[in-house]
Amino acid sequence: MKHKTVEVKNVLRTQAMFENLQSRSMITPGIGLIHGPSGFGKTTTVTYMFNELTLSGHQPLYVRCYATDTASSILARIMNEMGADPMFPLRKMVDYIIRNMNEKGLALFVDEADHIVGQAKTMETIRDLYDSTEQPVVLIGMEEIARRISHRKQLFNRISEWVEFKAADIEDVNLFAIELLDERVKVAEDLLEYIRSKSAGEVRRILIALEKIERAALASDEDYVDLHSWGDRPLFLSHRR
Repeated sequence: MKHKTVEVKNVLRTQAMFENLQSRSMITPGIGLIHGPSGFGKTTTVTYMFNELTLSGHQPLYVRCYATDTASSILARIMNEMGADPMFPLRKMVDYIIRNMNEKGLALFVDEADHIVGQAKTMETIRDLYDSTEQPVVLIGMEEIARRISHRKQLFNRISEWVEFKAADIEDVNLFAIELLDERVKVAEDLLEYIRSKSAGEVRRILIALEKIERAALASDEDYVDLHSWGDRPLFLSHRR
């Protein structure tokens, strides 16, 4: 299959969210939140948007959080994104990051933020970066992150834009097939609907199914595959017709 990001509804909503953060008025806070279940394409979407911003001349910052992270390790990773070495005490890193975010107009994307949402010092440090720059900050996490952040009122009240990633619908699945499959392979509507139903709209599983169908069709020189011709061949691990 082709390696590209397809602008399905979740992607378009995310792009609109960030555009709103960039064009907001001075009185509107600039923290955004992207949340939803695993496999729905959040990280892929953010990476795509990050690359698009970079190509357009912007220089956003992107950091991925890990279970072992602390405020120190997050700040060090942001410094690395800026091409600088960590500094100590931590206040020096905070000052350096704030200065560069202000001077260069840098937005900050924090992926897998679930890992740090329970750490008061780390979350307050991210809030400090936002409060001192008012550059867009986007947090990305699982479906529970919105509820967990709601307990941190000072941060929660600064979230003005949010996108909840939804399950792919049949229009999205059709678009994936059109944009990603080899031009020699067409998948029938009934098989696409079957994929949507069995995957529960999870993007990762949809792409696994489409690639499996594409490989089988090309190997057998088929140019059209429907639900009947696919038969009882599995599309996903542990999912059978």
